[in-house]
Amino acid sequence: MKEEDSIFGKRPKEYFVVKEKKSLGFLMACLYMGFMGLIPIVLAYLGFKKIYFPSAPLWFFGINLFFGVLMILGSYWSYHFKKNGIYLFTATLILDILFHLFLGFEELDAIHGLYFFIGFALVPIIPRWKYFN
Repeated sequence: MKEEDSIFGKRPKEYFVVKEKKSLGFLMACLYMGFMGLIPIVLAYLGFKKIYFPSAPLWFFGINLFFGVLMILGSYWSYHFKKNGIYLFTATLILDILFHLFLGFEELDAIHGLYFFIGFALVPIIPRWKYFN
């Protein structure tokens, strides 16, 4: 019995073979990351209009707007195969979650976004990591 057959069976080597550099899955992952960046921007706009969390201070919505812009910038860089885009998007998403937790807001849509980012967006990105610079 071979070592690679021991526990999980054979590992599929064709997972890391990339046929297209920018496939539909990669495009959908980058669009999803951009959509995740639009959510804080929309929430900041609604907050400035006093529709969303009317008792929250204005600086909260300014920081939310800043996080949204950074997420969209990260998704744009990811589409153009920049490693800093993945790092920027991930760090901003985690900072957004910690920011909401620190202030005690219970609507944590960013946590669901983190789960989807790990499960959906990184699946087409990981095999293309060798193209990122």
